Amino acid sequence: MTYFFKDKFWFYTISFTLVIIIGFPILIILLLSFKTNTEINFTNFFNQFSFDTYKTIWNLEFRNNNNSFKQSFFNSIIVTSGTVVLSLIINVLAGYSLSLLRVPYKHLIFILLILPFLIPIYSIFLPLYVFLYKINLNDSYLGLIIVYSVYVLPIGFFLMFNSFMSIPKSLREVAILNGSSEIKILFTIMLPLAIPGFVTLIIFAVYISWTDYLFAYIIMNSNDMQMLNVTLSKIGFRSNYPYAGYVISYFPFIIVFIYLQKYYFKSISTSFN
Repeated sequence: MTYFFKDKFWFYTISFTLVIIIGFPILIILLLSFKTNTEINFTNFFNQFSFDTYKTIWNLEFRNNNNSFKQSFFNSIIVTSGTVVLSLIINVLAGYSLSLLRVPYKHLIFILLILPFLIPIYSIFLPLYVFLYKINLNDSYLGLIIVYSVYVLPIGFFLMFNSFMSIPKSLREVAILNGSSEIKILFTIMLPLAIPGFVTLIIFAVYISWTDYLFAYIIMNSNDMQMLNVTLSKIGFRSNYPYAGYVISYFPFIIVFIYLQKYYFKSISTSFN
C-alpha cells in the first residue's frame, strides 16, 4: 500500500510538471494576445489587457491589397473542410474495400496507396505546381484540397485499413445473411466500430490542411485566395497585434481536437469493457 501511494505521488508530480512545462509558453502567448507591441513590457505586464486586439486583427486589411485577415481565415476554413470531407470519403471507402471485400489486385493497390508515404513531399513542389497550372487548378480551393487530400492519403488509408481489419469479420457476414447492403453495413456496423481510426483521420486531415504553409504559399498566388498561415507570415509584427492573430489561427484546430477526442477515448474505453 505504501508503494502504491508513492507511485501515485510520483505519477501526479511528473504529470503536473509536464503540464506546467508545456502550458507555460501557451499561457504567455495567450496573455500577450491581449496587448499591443507597445504595451508588452515586463514592468507593467499584468495591466492594460484588452479585447480590442482581437477586434483589430480580425478587421485588418492590407493596403493596396485585396486580402484581409478575415478573408484568409475563411479561405482556410473552406480548404480544411473540403480536405476533411474528401479525405474521409476516399480513405473510408478504400480502407473498407481493401480490408473486407474481394478486390482484384488487392495487394498491388495497397502498395500503391501506401507508396506516396515514402516520397519526400516537398521534393515534388515544382512538378506539382506545373501540373496544377496545366489543368487550371492552381490558385483555387479545389486544387489545394486535392493536394492536401493526397498528402493525407497514405496515413489516412493505413488508419482506416487497420481499423476495419480489427473488427471481427463475422459481424459483416451476419449482416449479409440478414440482407444488408455493403453501404448499410459500412455506415451502421463497421464505421461506428472504427471510430478511433475515423477520429484520428479527421484530426490529422485538419492538422495538415490548417497548419501547412509551403503548399498554401506556392499554390495560392492571388491576394484574395491566400491562406491564414501565409497572411500571418506577411503580417508579422508589423500589425502591432501579432499574438492575437496567432491565437485566432489555432483556436479552430483546438476546438476540433477537444470536441473529437472525447469520442476517441470513449470508444477506446468501451472496447476494453
